[in-house]
Amino acid sequence: MAGPTYREIAQALGVSTATVSRALAGELGVSSEMARQVRETAASLGYRSNRAAKALRKQRADAIGLVISDVENPYFASVARVIEGVAAEHKHAVLLCNTDEDLEQEQLYLDLMIGENVAGVIVAPSAEKVGPLQQLLDAGIPTVALDRRVAGDPFDAVLVDHRAGARELVSHLIEHGHRRIAAVMGTTAATPSRERLNGCRDAVDAAEGAELTVIEGEMTDAVGVQGTFELGERLAIEALGHPEPPSAVFCANGLISLGVLRAVRRLGLRVPQDIAVVGFDDQPFFDLLDPPLTVAAQPVEEIGRTAAEQLFQRIADPDRTVNAVVVPPTVHVRRSCGCEFDQATG
Repeated sequence: MAGPTYREIAQALGVSTATVSRALAGELGVSSEMARQVRETAASLGYRSNRAAKALRKQRADAIGLVISDVENPYFASVARVIEGVAAEHKHAVLLCNTDEDLEQEQLYLDLMIGENVAGVIVAPSAEKVGPLQQLLDAGIPTVALDRRVAGDPFDAVLVDHRAGARELVSHLIEHGHRRIAAVMGTTAATPSRERLNGCRDAVDAAEGAELTVIEGEMTDAVGVQGTFELGERLAIEALGHPEPPSAVFCANGLISLGVLRAVRRLGLRVPQDIAVVGFDDQPFFDLLDPPLTVAAQPVEEIGRTAAEQLFQRIADPDRTVNAVVVPPTVHVRRSCGCEFDQATG
């Protein structure tokens, strides 16, 4: 049976996980009385120390943590690969954890990072509140927020201007004459999805006579590649089965885009003749689809490299000013929005 986590020991004592970590590692900054209480509580809960690990943890490990929501998501997989490459340049390994947007799972992994005494953490937070990330602040572990802003901006961050990218895509659809537009969002619980929806609304609000129908699912429906793909298909069938269906669809991410395209095919419709489709996120094969998909592409290489470099700068200089970098997406106009089709038909 696995022993208790640092978090469980901390909860039993009413102290921080950082205090537990320092006490069990024999570090300075914890009174002898508190250290005794931590050891006794840990022992009563079944904790068994590892002397070799304890010796190693007196210094920061040559590893960083990467905590993301879904390692199967092509976007996060690509960003993780870039971060791993930068970490290797700095002679560090990467401990990769997948939360599935579950706060309890996130807390478990962050507790693990503190226990391993990693040099730093890059995390895509499951919530905007500091919440479980507070334990990283308490432990003094350099941290970078990836893709999602944390309330109060306590960490360095790398963000994408999701709102601007979505606004440009939907404005492009409106320029084609579309007035009934559906936004297939999956869920808007995460900051990026909510900002993309806000961008859709910006574009529709600025256009006379345009209407936006928002089609959402539950967070639990969008876990993993297959779950998100099927969610996109189901929500698209719901939208297109309406008595007054949309003439264009905005897809919240790449996997939802594929689900929407399969739904369109199942319904016997044609893109872009019967329904125009655009999406957020790009994949190398999207320009090989028939027709190629118009998208707002996130600069994966820039995002991953910036996040990793920010972390190593923070590790080298813990007192540097907190910095949030916002990178713009790039809209790739292809044929799914109707551009070449319009030109060909006049």
